[in-house]
Amino acid sequence: MHIAAAAPQWLRPEDVPAFVIAKEKEIAIAQMQGQNKPAAVLEKIAEGKMKKFYEENCLLQQKFIKDTEKTVEQLLKETIGSLGENMAIRRFSRFVLGEGILGEAPSCAV
Repeated sequence: MHIAAAAPQWLRPEDVPAFVIAKEKEIAIAQMQGQNKPAAVLEKIAEGKMKKFYEENCLLQQKFIKDTEKTVEQLLKETIGSLGENMAIRRFSRFVLGEGILGEAPSCAV
């Protein structure tokens, strides 16, 4: 349910491709263009924006839909503790209705 609602793209931040990270940092820095702030401050702001990007796009970093006080990772750790079983999320799949359809289907009407 969480994956369907929150639409994460990756499992954890380490899974995000380098080119996506570079592009997001570039966008963050471009948004701050023209602000008269030192480069170190701009870099810190960009890091904060990347953290927000990970929270929105990485499953384990996302706030759990049913309890927004916890992340999915925190919920997983709590569940491991209460059940006493070691569990891990290794991958996930999300299906979107109509995803992958390139064009309209030919009509059978004459």
